[in-house]
Amino acid sequence: MVAMIAPFLSGLTGSITVGGVALTTAAGGLTVAGTLVNLGGSLLLSSAANTLAASSMSQQQTRWTLSDLSSLLTKRFVYGETRAVGSRIVRCAEGKNSNNLYLCYLLNSRASEGEFELLLDKRRVTLTGDPYDFTGSGGAASNYPFVNYTQVWFGLGDQSGPPDEILDDMKSGASDPILATDAAQGCTVVWIKLHAGPPGERVKRWKSMPPFVEVEGKFSKVWDPREVSQNADDPATWQWSENHALCVLDALRTNPTRPYQTRNLLIDQWKVAADASEEIVSLKSGGSEKRYSLGGTLAFDGAEIEDAIAPLMTAGAADFVRSAGRLGIRPAVWVAPVHELVDVLEYATVQTLQPGENLPTQVNVKHTSKARQYEEAALAPWDIPGAQAADGGAASVVEYGLHWAASAQQAMRVRKILGLRARRQKTFAGVAPPSFAECEAGDNITVKLPSPFVSRNGTYEIRNTHPAIDALGEGGVAMRCPVSLIEHSSDIYDWDPATDEEDIDDPVYDGTDDDMDPPGAITVTSGAGVDLDNGGARIPRFRFAFAPSVSAAVTGYEWQWRLDGEPWQAGGAIGTEIIDDDGDVFVYLSASSVSVGHDFRVRAVGRTDISDWIDLAGAFYDMSLAGVTAVAGLGFATFTGTAPANSVFTGVRIYRSAGNDFGTATMVEGLNAIDPGAAFTVHAGDETTVNMLADGDLDDPSAWTIGSEWTMIGGIAEKAVANSGAGYTAREVSQVVPVTAGALHRYSITTASRVSSGVVVYIDGDTRKRGDTFGGVGTDFGTFNAPDDTTGADVGFLGWTGHVGEVDSVAIFEQTADHLAQGEAYFWVVPVTTTGAEGQPNGPHQLTII
Repeated sequence: MVAMIAPFLSGLTGSITVGGVALTTAAGGLTVAGTLVNLGGSLLLSSAANTLAASSMSQQQTRWTLSDLSSLLTKRFVYGETRAVGSRIVRCAEGKNSNNLYLCYLLNSRASEGEFELLLDKRRVTLTGDPYDFTGSGGAASNYPFVNYTQVWFGLGDQSGPPDEILDDMKSGASDPILATDAAQGCTVVWIKLHAGPPGERVKRWKSMPPFVEVEGKFSKVWDPREVSQNADDPATWQWSENHALCVLDALRTNPTRPYQTRNLLIDQWKVAADASEEIVSLKSGGSEKRYSLGGTLAFDGAEIEDAIAPLMTAGAADFVRSAGRLGIRPAVWVAPVHELVDVLEYATVQTLQPGENLPTQVNVKHTSKARQYEEAALAPWDIPGAQAADGGAASVVEYGLHWAASAQQAMRVRKILGLRARRQKTFAGVAPPSFAECEAGDNITVKLPSPFVSRNGTYEIRNTHPAIDALGEGGVAMRCPVSLIEHSSDIYDWDPATDEEDIDDPVYDGTDDDMDPPGAITVTSGAGVDLDNGGARIPRFRFAFAPSVSAAVTGYEWQWRLDGEPWQAGGAIGTEIIDDDGDVFVYLSASSVSVGHDFRVRAVGRTDISDWIDLAGAFYDMSLAGVTAVAGLGFATFTGTAPANSVFTGVRIYRSAGNDFGTATMVEGLNAIDPGAAFTVHAGDETTVNMLADGDLDDPSAWTIGSEWTMIGGIAEKAVANSGAGYTAREVSQVVPVTAGALHRYSITTASRVSSGVVVYIDGDTRKRGDTFGGVGTDFGTFNAPDDTTGADVGFLGWTGHVGEVDSVAIFEQTADHLAQGEAYFWVVPVTTTGAEGQPNGPHQLTII
């Protein structure tokens, strides 16, 4: 303060000592108009009081205001690491591709640090490439729904023009093209190249046009007077910072409304405040953060600069100090008293109690929550400890908008400081002796007055001081220091995160685009009750149904269909009023095929949005056959089941393939007419065929002539003797059967066990004809021609010399053209409509045909 007083004495000559403080004066005279000469005092300005007097706009409101296309472009400074909104400054659709739109948005009216992330209509855009290179293709969107349709370039303030690609895209003869001079130099901007994309997807991709643009990242660089490498007048030397004091200092110095000159600022105080802002504070979670940081957008909308900056100051609970015409700052940290006041020249007022309506008992705070996508959030109401009990009556609530606080924890600390400061009641005013001239507003002092004034003693904060000289004082010039004090305590700034920090219930952000909910799952029915009966022919139809979307903005539904593997076809629109008794929306689709699956999809549609598609794949018209079984016979197969109960069903066909592929199957049995819903038995091949051998299952030994090396018991013929030496007849099991001479016969033989050698099926007439020797376990089959003379022919099987084993069954029959081909095969039973169309095949049924 002494350094500030000396210039006021420049009109005096000689050396003057006031209260032990030596003041050197220059030559000249001093003309005194009255008895006191004011030497310039200091005043503490409460930013919290200014914030309460004029409501503070939230950062969320600021972003919406700046994005309003109907308002004039507002200059803005964006501080810290935050989310900023874009104000559109360029819109051009005159590119070579008429489906492209070119946009430029102002983010910050000055250069920025970066790096940035882009959001379009609140949806984050993931970029690949280099979005800061204006000579290349920029950053390309890689996430749905923007991939292939969005390119981005961020200009950090050093850009010399628009991106080269955008300039190259301008068509010849455009009436209002983007020019190389559209640079927005010195400002932070984002250029965006949008492609409309397929018409059916545009509403989903571009929820608004042009889109609402936001960018997250590190913004303005600021001057730090503590760093000798930085020049206050050279922004190229500045660095990015979210330091509370440095950001406020920058706003004072660089604002376009009424910038402060550096000589008009108490820079030493700003340095101290910058150090205080960077003190590390522990968090309840176990981490830590800097004490006071800022983040947000400062819009210069014509308000007085101190009013505009007041919300920034309040976010750190800091106060301005105005001293001798210069502006300083008092950070919200406790500083030990710098002076001890033991005497006063003159008492003025002492007040120990304030009116109850002026004292809050509860503090409410709103802040900007990064976890809530930088929207406004509220802390829990904080009851000032002991306040309500002391005051009684209804709660007195005060609310602060800490929209610039960089974290919820910072907002909690500031809440406590502002609340306890507002509860201070004891004030003191008087005239201090000359030694008090070394103090300034915002300093803490200790008052230790003698009796009978001890009730006024304590620790105080100086609210203002106005040193003056009494030119008519006895014995020379006397300095007097009128002063106003308010009680103060270190308790206001104490902070224990374990007990003072409240738990924050921030939701986990889900970036899924769910503005419009899709309809419910799709169900499908067909057949009876769904088919269209026009009084003659019946038309097969599907009925697709789904629960309505729960979104209130839905105006209808769009649906599409396709046959399996084919392109989607437009189905049409469904009104929200088309609902059934269950409350489901429904639509009919004529079946294009009863054998090919139909895919169906639907989405909800609103005036400015659409939902995701809900799909149902592979819906087949209900021609399903129930309970189908298949049994192989001698040259034929039998299929049983139940027919579908729909009115367009008329019967079934049988298909066969050597492999498990219906596409290669051929029809082996034509249409068999069956009533809808009836049980059926259908044969393919000659179902009248029987085994020529009586007792092919070997249950009746009397039906056979059994050789001496064989025994037949319980359906098993066993040859236990390898070779008795008795000749062929001992090795044979046969019977006399009528046989067509020379005809082709089929046979099968099934063995239960085998030790050695093998067995063979034969017909013995004028010569012996036989099949292949079977030396395994299981069933063997084949064909051979009967002898030319089959009079009294023997038919059966024999075991070769050395054979030991068991036979379980044997069959032989004459092959005709009506029989199915012999061998293993796959069969399908295919339903048929009244128009001859085939439905979905039932199968495959794997059979071995003898």
